[in-house]
Amino acid sequence: MNNKLQNVKAVKQMIAGEHRTQTRKSIYTGKTKKEIPQHDIIEKFEDGSPKIWIETDTSGFRTRITQHNGFKSRAPENSILKNIQEILKVPVDCPSCGTNMRAKEKQLNFKFWFKRKKCFSCVTAEETKIRLLGKEAWTEHEKKIMSSNAEAWFKDSDKEVEILKTQVKETTWENADGDKGEVNISAFIEKMEKDYLELKTNIRSAFEE
Repeated sequence: MNNKLQNVKAVKQMIAGEHRTQTRKSIYTGKTKKEIPQHDIIEKFEDGSPKIWIETDTSGFRTRITQHNGFKSRAPENSILKNIQEILKVPVDCPSCGTNMRAKEKQLNFKFWFKRKKCFSCVTAEETKIRLLGKEAWTEHEKKIMSSNAEAWFKDSDKEVEILKTQVKETTWENADGDKGEVNISAFIEKMEKDYLELKTNIRSAFEE
């Protein structure tokens, strides 16, 4: 179980651009040679150099860049935008009972809508009935819920992993003299794919036991 938890943590860190083996990085000494527009800089170091900024590629894809000690980490800028878009998809009324999702218990209604597509009251009533059926029924219900949550996470993670693979394929290095070169990250991508598939298999197997 500890290994599974470590794998989950590692994948989440890679998706967030925070894993210790995260690539597509530029290692250098001295100041950044490429000029970053001031309106794209989110945060600066004490010396005024960019710490966090937004980079836009030729296709219009915007990436949030964070400068660490000797390397940069990257994450899709639209992560926050995606959350806002998902909130806007919440219906005004619960499709099961007609309760106003934005009135009483709004936060709980939103939470359970994303997980169960029902309001908080509907989920509570449903789970109360299942508990009355006994421990075995409740255990089976818990497994289904955890499995469903895992599949939802996989669905989002699959997309993020593909983005990460695309980003690390463009990895370059830069030395103090400004000389650049390509970094062979094929082994890293292969291991990342293998570990991620193994993680999914292990988690799915756990719910089948």
